Amino acid sequence: MKKLLTLLMAAALLLTCIGSASAIDKIVDEPITIRVMQYALENQQSDFENMWYFDVLEDGTNIKVEWEVVRDADWETKTNLMFASGDYPDVIIRGVIDVEEYGVNQGILIPIEDYLEEYMPNYYSRLSMNNVNASIPASDGHSYYVGWVEAQNINHESNTFINQKWLDNLGLEIPTTIEELNEVLIAFRDQDANGNGDPDDEIPFSAADLTHQTQGVYTHFANFGVPLTKFIAAYIDDDKDVYFVGDAEGFRACCEWLNWCYTEGLLDPEAMTQDSNNWNVKVNADRVGYTTYLRTIATAWQDGIKENYVSIVPPASEYGVKVSRILELPDEGAYLTIAAEEHGYVEEILQWLDAQLEQDMMFISRYGPLEAEGAPMEPIWEYDDEGKLNVFGEITDALYQYVPMIQGQYFAPGEFIFEKFNMPAHRVERYEQSVQYEEAGVLETYSFHYLYKLMPAYMTPDEALTVSRLFTELDTFLQESITSFIINGVTDDSWNTFVETAKAIGSEEYVELYQKAFDAYCEANGL
Repeated sequence: MKKLLTLLMAAALLLTCIGSASAIDKIVDEPITIRVMQYALENQQSDFENMWYFDVLEDGTNIKVEWEVVRDADWETKTNLMFASGDYPDVIIRGVIDVEEYGVNQGILIPIEDYLEEYMPNYYSRLSMNNVNASIPASDGHSYYVGWVEAQNINHESNTFINQKWLDNLGLEIPTTIEELNEVLIAFRDQDANGNGDPDDEIPFSAADLTHQTQGVYTHFANFGVPLTKFIAAYIDDDKDVYFVGDAEGFRACCEWLNWCYTEGLLDPEAMTQDSNNWNVKVNADRVGYTTYLRTIATAWQDGIKENYVSIVPPASEYGVKVSRILELPDEGAYLTIAAEEHGYVEEILQWLDAQLEQDMMFISRYGPLEAEGAPMEPIWEYDDEGKLNVFGEITDALYQYVPMIQGQYFAPGEFIFEKFNMPAHRVERYEQSVQYEEAGVLETYSFHYLYKLMPAYMTPDEALTVSRLFTELDTFLQESITSFIINGVTDDSWNTFVETAKAIGSEEYVELYQKAFDAYCEANGL
């Protein structure tokens, strides 16, 4: 009797830690047991069978779990063996599975979209936020997994910055066109913009590496209407037509402008080759006037320097501005297999997953217990008077002893995040930049992520291999050509050679394959 009383008190305390017992609804009257194959990080010894979070979940839902924990290094091997054996778990959590092969082709993973509204209301209510559902449907239009996303509510990576202190020192305005930018860069070069008495130490325009997605030279092609990124050699225009980036109207003009900046001593001669550390040294020495970067807060930019820079809309050329748009697409949270159907547990499992996406439960899974009483650790987060989440403690690996963290269920699109969280300053900065760019209308309409992340599902294996091979060759060719154009200039002969060589490599086939796949995606998803 004493042992039973102790167990009952412990269970009550566990539920108190969640906030209240009513936070978790009982799913079944009589306990059921489901088999779960759980992905686990290699460097975290998480004990899922005895984890506090799942004990609380079991007490609330009446669903027990038989765990098979698979570490990252073994994931591919063990999942392949599992699929070959025919002995499937009911649920697969967090690891990457080939949905096209095991869902669309073999039918081992089951479609879940028809169940979501009724059995996963927490998940379903967020599914349309920020276009996060764009990547979940497979090539047959069905959804074979519950998504996992921890978004920042941002729409682009690279942001354009100018040294406002230098502008103020010289009595200059923020440039809005390439012509105005040219005048500013010349003034930065010639007029001791940083005011240190050395007229030769200013670098009007700098970058870190040729292709870096936030501070590389590639980011400046956006000023000429070319959403150039290191991840793919194509883009989608406003009419849903796919183009090779080298065929963009402003591509040659941008190369010519960069060459002019280079030869005039405006562009850092090391811009194409230096790493971020070297570039940061120059920025922190107050030597750089114009550049691109992720943000100013919580970066390598030091106090006293970062305050000098302001985010601006990229100055526009006659070709307009097209900044690469990103989609904050979800990863895989959970898959159900045909074993769940055979056991008759599909609806119950989806409710079990959705219970983990209830607001308190989801935040607890990521940040630890909400209340200290009876909890295995002190809380590191709370709700403020307005009901928004504050994280006031340090998020450490020790949390993995009590909650799954990124190994569990989490679905927080950007719109949801900003409604529920008091965001840290660096995330607010990124969000405000995104609003600035969206309102200015400078983002590409159709994100390159459609091509980069989603199109392989709409290609045959041979087509996917072909575009992968062509990208490798075109990517090398673009880097070599752009570097040569910047250093040596662009002539009609060198430009014609560029165009013909791109075609010889296969730029036209590359575009055709992506266009075919994108058309199929649009048809399947009503885009």
